[in-house]
Amino acid sequence: MKKVFLTLVCAVVALSASAQRASSSSSSFFSTESSDQPVTFGIRAGVNFANATEEEDGYSYSPKSNTNFHLGVAVDFPLLQSLYIQSGLYYTVKGWKLDDDGEEVKANPAYLEIPILASYRYDFSDAAQLQINFGPYLAYGIGGKVKYEYRGHSNEYDFFGDEHDDSWGAKRFDAGLQIGAGIIFAQHIYVGCAYEIGLANIARGDNSVKNKNFMISLGYQF
Repeated sequence: MKKVFLTLVCAVVALSASAQRASSSSSSFFSTESSDQPVTFGIRAGVNFANATEEEDGYSYSPKSNTNFHLGVAVDFPLLQSLYIQSGLYYTVKGWKLDDDGEEVKANPAYLEIPILASYRYDFSDAAQLQINFGPYLAYGIGGKVKYEYRGHSNEYDFFGDEHDDSWGAKRFDAGLQIGAGIIFAQHIYVGCAYEIGLANIARGDNSVKNKNFMISLGYQF
């Protein structure tokens, strides 16, 4: 997924550079002029290809990705013509899958997530705008399950909790970095992708678990 994401980022950057060279009316790749645009809102929804990095007893391994979804509201705060702050509130389901000696484990934690991103904007024309976004995200776990299956028997536990209750025991707080790119067509239709790298350890005890997530999003900008 990282290679796919980097390929998409390189493609949109190359397209923007090409459009800049082709347009004789383009004055600057980055405008420091004040923006007269208002705060705008949009809706986003899409698919998550979620995973995690796990470390235990000095060993590091990565489970299989788990396909889930996200949906939410994006908010754009203009600073300059080429620079915005993009935030919002999302319901996003992450997780991973693991198959170890016949035992299958599938985790589906659900979070409320707030990104706080520096967002570069470049107008190809009146019909298309490039966005490149980078910054931190904060998330709080609100639900989800871990399901274990072994030789026809299955058990299911709450994903979040502590070591004293009947749950997997994950911490609810998560935080990390997000980098993404997208294009708005016809001033309203959004298509984009992003990659999230979790920096917070969500596991209790001696082991470490950090979320990873590749997202593809569609949306509408009001």
